[in-house]
Amino acid sequence: MAESSYHVRQSRRIFPTKAPKQITTTKLSILDASVARFAPCSAIWLYDRTENADAHDPLTFQRLEEALKQTLDDYPHYSGQLRWASKALVEGDVNPRHVGRPIVVYGAADDPGVELVLAKDDRELNAIVPSQEERSSVKTVWRATDFPQNEFVPGTKLAFSSVTDFEGLPGVAIAMTAFKCGGFAIGVKLTHCLSDATCLMEFVHSWAAQSRLLFGDDGSRIGRSVGAKGPVFDPAQLDQYANLTSSGASPDPEKINRARALPMHRYDWWSEGPGYPSWAAASSNRPPAEELAGLALSPSTFPPWTTWNMAAPVEHFQIRFKAESIAKMKKAAEASLPESLRTQRVSRLDSVLAHIWILINRARQHENTEDQMYMDITLGVRSRVEPPLPDSFVGSPILLAYIAKTGSEVTTGTIGSIAGSIRQTASQFTPDAVSAYIHDNAYEFCPHRLWQSFLGSRHTLVTSWVRARAYEVDFCAKHRLARYVQGVMPRMDGLVQVMDVGGTGDFDVCVNLEKEAAQRFIDDPMLKAYSL
Repeated sequence: MAESSYHVRQSRRIFPTKAPKQITTTKLSILDASVARFAPCSAIWLYDRTENADAHDPLTFQRLEEALKQTLDDYPHYSGQLRWASKALVEGDVNPRHVGRPIVVYGAADDPGVELVLAKDDRELNAIVPSQEERSSVKTVWRATDFPQNEFVPGTKLAFSSVTDFEGLPGVAIAMTAFKCGGFAIGVKLTHCLSDATCLMEFVHSWAAQSRLLFGDDGSRIGRSVGAKGPVFDPAQLDQYANLTSSGASPDPEKINRARALPMHRYDWWSEGPGYPSWAAASSNRPPAEELAGLALSPSTFPPWTTWNMAAPVEHFQIRFKAESIAKMKKAAEASLPESLRTQRVSRLDSVLAHIWILINRARQHENTEDQMYMDITLGVRSRVEPPLPDSFVGSPILLAYIAKTGSEVTTGTIGSIAGSIRQTASQFTPDAVSAYIHDNAYEFCPHRLWQSFLGSRHTLVTSWVRARAYEVDFCAKHRLARYVQGVMPRMDGLVQVMDVGGTGDFDVCVNLEKEAAQRFIDDPMLKAYSL
């Protein structure tokens, strides 16, 4: 076996520069609890060496670390201890549920801190990832399966990596990797109940703003909301939208009915049946069988495990769609909206997702099936409540909705019929509907028992980082885009992520598919129907 080119030089725990003055225990929100068993929220940024930012210069990582510690002053709970709530802790709470409810305790002498890993890689960046210029020209379609994403985020075990593992484990881990060429990578991962993608980006942009000052920037570009007012860590503020009345009160039937009428899966992690994998039970806090039999759980459906071959190899491709190509897609979508969807105002993102979903289902050879296919799409909640929450609201306030069509409908339908359906689905999540959903979740025995999405041959799970300004994260006052940004997700069949590329108007689309389907996807002439 060839010797690894990646080497960890140092690993340690770091803390805010200003220690909290007291121990604080904060119950995370109802929606944070619903994602407690999600894979970590994680991303990697890669940067070329420049005159003022050379990874071989010890000052580069020293400044980055100092800025990180300063940023943690605004995020002290990131250094704290995640735990599950106890029954005693929620006594008298308007939301008295404690099973599967995460809390964070911080300000104690034994806080786990944030794991910081310093590493070096003997390769040059050119051997790992194409340049920006290559991605926008000769490598608009790039096979990224061999991109070693797991090397550039810490291998650190995070709290809640399994339901029983949390004591002494950090909720946040960060890696800084120096390359032979002097370029470097920054990898960040957080337990998902602490952060969704929006929160991750606010944190990283805030860290970058602090860092730029240490690299000689005049601070004129810090003007983000988080820089002006600081992060808002107040999970109870989100829970207020559930409109809970008093401890012990019964759920509102009207709100429950409205929530359960929304296009959302209710797959039960605790329900055994055909194809149920052993790790599913081990990774959830399912009660013993005798206790489970006596619980009155909310309605659910059995996950379609038999449609997901987890042993099949998966390929990862990055597809760069130019702004003009996306404009063509949007124009085609608007022109082909069916009469029933004419009132929908489809976006650039809707159009790209429609194009990708059609291609995926063609690649999976679903042209002649009347079985339902699903696009499971992640929706942020901050802007979907009234009054809205700012982007600087800390936590993971997300939900997942679905668009359902038969295989033959998806593969033979127009881009407008799919894009319009995506927009129509998203429009159902009004402030009243989201409030009802949060209310319903408050009464779940254990919110993360239910999974609102799935993977495998009949599902496509989409997350969008559009408008997150991921490529614009500038730690070293370089005043240029990152060489490459990868939202880190497990390479599983059906995962799709969309990211915009700075102010170019381009989208970089990450597609993970079973190997044979992935090859058909890439070979399909329809991929370039609107050019790349």
